Amino acid sequence: MACLPLLLISSAVRIGLNSTRIYEYGFDKYGISDVTQLDRTQLSEIAERLIDYFNSKVDTPQMTVVDRDGREFELFHDYELIHLEDVKGLFRAGYRIQAATLAYIILYVLLLLLWEKGRGQGLAKGTRLGCMVTLGVIAAAGIGALFSFERLFIQFHLISFSNPYWMLNPGTDYLIMLFPGGFWQDVALIGGGIIVGEALLLGGVAWAAPSIYRRHARRRHPMIDGS
Repeated sequence: MACLPLLLISSAVRIGLNSTRIYEYGFDKYGISDVTQLDRTQLSEIAERLIDYFNSKVDTPQMTVVDRDGREFELFHDYELIHLEDVKGLFRAGYRIQAATLAYIILYVLLLLLWEKGRGQGLAKGTRLGCMVTLGVIAAAGIGALFSFERLFIQFHLISFSNPYWMLNPGTDYLIMLFPGGFWQDVALIGGGIIVGEALLLGGVAWAAPSIYRRHARRRHPMIDGS
């Protein structure tokens, strides 16, 4: 019940983090090429570079880019690099949470299946409760975002980061030019929708599985009553 929400949320974050399509969706929707004066090819390369950095495939997210006037420059300021390092730390923590909760759930299921009594009922009940908790968390976050996404976004940064380097200038700092506030709101909606869909699917299976199992058992053993 406790691990399933963490697993679904951390998995959705990991999928989004490593999806170049989500980055490119934001670039296209918010006209980032016009904002930054960088062509679409370079924007895709930036997305791939960030993904590689967050997955420790490269040591730095820094890149040399060329704008439409032919001016060559390094993309990020020093304080943006510090913030990206902090963000990477959060993502790596998310990876560890995903791995730990997945390992626990697999171990739990294996032990439960080896148990002689109540194995299916316990597994189904735990899954249903975990899905309900997940839906409750997403619903609460969704209601808060509906009234003030910006306030939640700022509060998240105040809690997550111990320095002020996340406070960027959209007129001079390319990190916030690349990923404006609207992009993060879209990502939150997409991620929330994915998590809700996964929770409903798993919860539906867990809800239906005991009844299906009992009907199957009665067919195999007609003398067994409905209890």
